[in-house]
Amino acid sequence: MTALARLAHLLRLPRYAVLPAVVAGASAAYDPALRPRFELLLLLGAFLFAVAGAEATLASRVRPGETPRAGRGVPAWVTLPVALLAALLLVAARGWPMFWVCAAAILLACAFAAGPRLSDTPLAGPITILWMGPLASVGAALALVGTVAPAALWIGLPIGFLADAARRAWIAAAAENADAGAAVAGPSAPPWFAGDYVAAFGVVPVLIVAGGLPEVALLALLALPWTLREFARIRAGYTWRDAVTRTRLMHAAFALLLAATTFAARVFATRAA
Repeated sequence: MTALARLAHLLRLPRYAVLPAVVAGASAAYDPALRPRFELLLLLGAFLFAVAGAEATLASRVRPGETPRAGRGVPAWVTLPVALLAALLLVAARGWPMFWVCAAAILLACAFAAGPRLSDTPLAGPITILWMGPLASVGAALALVGTVAPAALWIGLPIGFLADAARRAWIAAAAENADAGAAVAGPSAPPWFAGDYVAAFGVVPVLIVAGGLPEVALLALLALPWTLREFARIRAGYTWRDAVTRTRLMHAAFALLLAATTFAARVFATRAA
């Protein structure tokens, strides 16, 4: 298996989807004058990854290509203590703002997995956007520099929309795999799948005009042709198992473009100051 194939396989797993927002939030908050603490950023990444892993283990519904949760992955009795220990260390270092970030992450993840599961309600989309977008980017900013610049908050919003698109593709792939007589072309796009794509790219110019992101962040729209090809595939019919990988890669590529451009603007601004 090539390195790109391994990366694509990892990005298919929902518990990895929170990491792009962490990178983007740290990029938007970076300021050498604030003595960045990269060890806390790594600790936050470990915390969010452990929480997401616990949610995946606790969830009762089988995801595409997986066996029931009880027999797969690191058990929740391991990941939850790791998450709690990481949260205690983060709160000890960054105080009450970090407490609320960690508490929200744990509570929302548990509510997503346990009955009545938020993942089965219309709140699943907004919660995914929040958890894998602004909540993660704000947490990254707090961990790295102890404060949240406006860009560190807003940079998570478009990234959260693409995380939700990947979640919807994952659900559609599960339905496709469950249908033993499914044809090559899968079911129609689940509600708001295409809407997440439109919102992710459309909100970037809005945030730039509103002052939430630097103007150079517009370069993240270089990923737009990839999305337009996705719309063409939607019209032609989908094999959702392949769409999951494409959407995850789009999510990561878009987040890295947004992070790189915002980081460059941040470094230029701090040096000019």
